[in-house]
Amino acid sequence: MKNLLKIFCLAAIVASCDDVEPTVFNGEDPSNATLLSFSSDVYSLPVERDANGITTITFTSSTLSSSDRVFNIEVIAGTANAATYNVPASVTIPAGGYVGTMDITGQDNNLVDEEIKDFTIRIPDSNFGNESLGFTEAQIRVYEVCPLLSEFTGSYTASATESMFTDPVIFDDSNVTLSVGANAYERVFDINPYPGYVGSSRTVKINFQCDYLNLGGTVRTGLRCTDDGDNQFTWGPVDTGDRAPYNTEDDSVINVNFIENTTGACGYGSNQSSFTLTKN
Repeated sequence: MKNLLKIFCLAAIVASCDDVEPTVFNGEDPSNATLLSFSSDVYSLPVERDANGITTITFTSSTLSSSDRVFNIEVIAGTANAATYNVPASVTIPAGGYVGTMDITGQDNNLVDEEIKDFTIRIPDSNFGNESLGFTEAQIRVYEVCPLLSEFTGSYTASATESMFTDPVIFDDSNVTLSVGANAYERVFDINPYPGYVGSSRTVKINFQCDYLNLGGTVRTGLRCTDDGDNQFTWGPVDTGDRAPYNTEDDSVINVNFIENTTGACGYGSNQSSFTLTKN
């Protein structure tokens, strides 16, 4: 599809992304504006079959304070049964620190299965003053997992195996490093999507369930059309029946199915695409 060169912006870059990392410019200066945000707007809470689970939530500030900063947490009910999760009442950024963390725990109680269910946490507006705000609300996705019997970490070669385009490809063969994410059943790696069109890397999350894996959330690639505003190509998880299987005892090859262009950007529809991670 060479005519894509006439449609897409070369090096189209959009600043939004899944994760917000604190950028500190002389953060000790009290005159600097403060940005507060969860590190992501989506977290996974994997619950081991007939057992428990835990995920760590990170809340960040771009500036320091001489005293503890305590932020209340509200829970907004969703499809997840309230008997399957426990949420702390608050998260604290300690004095002299940029980052506060809290653990959300889960328990099976014969109520969690492979279907992903969710609830939402938020920090009420009353907790804020004149700060700039990033993610103050986050979706928590609850699902059942089984023990991983291999590490699924380290150096891998990422290769696109199916995409809606031949030009641009979703990414060139690239060496990436898989590391543990916010919980023991999440792996993350950084990669530059649509090379030659997008000029910066994005973080990709993979969630492992019992026998199957899936993307752990939306990847905003930054690829968009010149006449399509901020609507950009995004990658998202596939439906339950389209998840890729994996061997929990063998982490040498990992296949991932995902939905390419979930937003229908540029007038194109969505496509089920895939990539492979091969351990080096």
